[in-house]
Amino acid sequence: MFLVAVVATLLITPLHAEDLADSVPDPVPYAQIHIWATAWDQDSNPTTDPAGYGDPEDDTGFKVRRVRAGVTGEADSWRYRLGTGMTAPYDGLTPRGGKEMEVESAWIGYKPLDSVWLTAGYQEVPVSREALMSSQELVLAERSVAGEWVAPNRDVGVVMDHQSGDRIRTRINLGAFNGNESVTGDHNTGLLFAGRAEVVIGPGDVYSTVGAVSDTTFAFAFDGWRDDDVATNTTGLGADVMFRHGGLSVSAEGRGVLLAPAGSDLDQPDVLSETKRMGAHGQVSYSPTAFESAHGGVEIAARFGVFDDDMDVDDNGDVGEVMGGVTWSGYDNHVRFGGGYVHRMEFGGVVVDNDTVRFWWLMKI
Repeated sequence: MFLVAVVATLLITPLHAEDLADSVPDPVPYAQIHIWATAWDQDSNPTTDPAGYGDPEDDTGFKVRRVRAGVTGEADSWRYRLGTGMTAPYDGLTPRGGKEMEVESAWIGYKPLDSVWLTAGYQEVPVSREALMSSQELVLAERSVAGEWVAPNRDVGVVMDHQSGDRIRTRINLGAFNGNESVTGDHNTGLLFAGRAEVVIGPGDVYSTVGAVSDTTFAFAFDGWRDDDVATNTTGLGADVMFRHGGLSVSAEGRGVLLAPAGSDLDQPDVLSETKRMGAHGQVSYSPTAFESAHGGVEIAARFGVFDDDMDVDDNGDVGEVMGGVTWSGYDNHVRFGGGYVHRMEFGGVVVDNDTVRFWWLMKI
């Protein structure tokens, strides 16, 4: 029904060719590069460096964490983004990322009504505030282990985005996707459906923590998704909040995921029996106004996160992390320098020494 509604809306809003030419915005090029430097890493010995959730296994040295380049545009009724990029794997177990350049975004958006956008193409699935935040807006330069492992990634599909209100804002996202994270098409009859509902009270940006807000702002959201793959069905639910007052920002989210074999003999399921996963994190950051200048300011942050890949088993899939750091943001957040300490914890199985001191340099144009 969702896809039928989307198609019907497009069909009842015709555009003449000359109107379309006047409405499509001019392309604006963009580029983004994130450089990491590992100053110290406890598990630098290759013979005692086991893969684990949240640990990229970086030894002392440098790496390019992200590269993005492309064009984007937005006008009253149309917007689009086409870009390519490379992303290094988040940790030693992440299946995504590597040395190859690939499509990072490829979508077109149309605004049939004043409060509604329809977007089709390779884009973010509307789940998790942290996952939806741009990597350039992350004060600690990286998402938590929970945010990385308990939320879906980009996928090809269609999203309806409805926003309304002024002082009290509401936002509803509904999306239908292939569910296989591939830009080249679907390989089975299963689809991924996702929905997100959010209420925001106050004027501040609730998908960034940079700088100070003019008035107290609070946001609360529920979301969920269902992915029916060939051999594995995945159901996820979550909630997240953000509070901002002056230079203070407090955010938290929690999510649960149920994976179950689909009973197919065409492929191997990701799990052999029903498996419950959970993830949660909380973060506090502060931008002291005394340090702000015409070119930027400092933000201090601390974050705690947990992830359990099977809640019925106590093993090294039960992990936690505590990270603290400071980031300087300048030139309207186009340049960021920072550094932090990552303390990783194993709540089950074997305890591993795998703490890290990391520095980062982020730039977008």
